[in-house]
Amino acid sequence: MPRATTQRHAAPPASFAEVINLWPTAGDLAATLDVEAVTVRAWRRRGIPARYWAAVAAAARVSGRPIDERLLAELGSVRKGRSHG
Repeated sequence: MPRATTQRHAAPPASFAEVINLWPTAGDLAATLDVEAVTVRAWRRRGIPARYWAAVAAAARVSGRPIDERLLAELGSVRKGRSHG
């Protein structure tokens, strides 16, 4: 009897930190975006600035990662909705 095959679909990243963690290191993403690795590491806490969303989405598309600008905008809106304090 043939085994049923199921494809596992990973859930989309739920935070900017999870987006960044799709690359092997922050330095790898930083090199792709032509920014410093320390900047990308700070984005894990502060969020990826909107001006970089298109570049992050393009880098993800080229490398087959499941990120697009819509997802980044959703993550940004969730972040803005959080209370600070």
